[in-house]
Amino acid sequence: MFSSDFGGHPVLHHYNYIMYHRRREELMREAEHERLVRSARLQQRRKGGPHLKYAGWLGDRLISLGLKLERFGTLSQARPTPSASPHH
Repeated sequence: MFSSDFGGHPVLHHYNYIMYHRRREELMREAEHERLVRSARLQQRRKGGPHLKYAGWLGDRLISLGLKLERFGTLSQARPTPSASPHH
């Protein structure tokens, strides 16, 4: 990284440098957490019978559907539905 990447003033440069490294460490911790969760889910599915695998699959689909419904809800709130004009 070049010193210009973190700001020109020495104090700003130092602050931005520290914040960059803190954010990078935070992202690394989040990635590690996601890997651990994914690994735990895979182990649970392998230990369980077919009914647990199906339940896991169904759970994933329901979460996906819920997220899509939430996005749809926020989109419909952002764009109000056209209403009939009171003048007609």
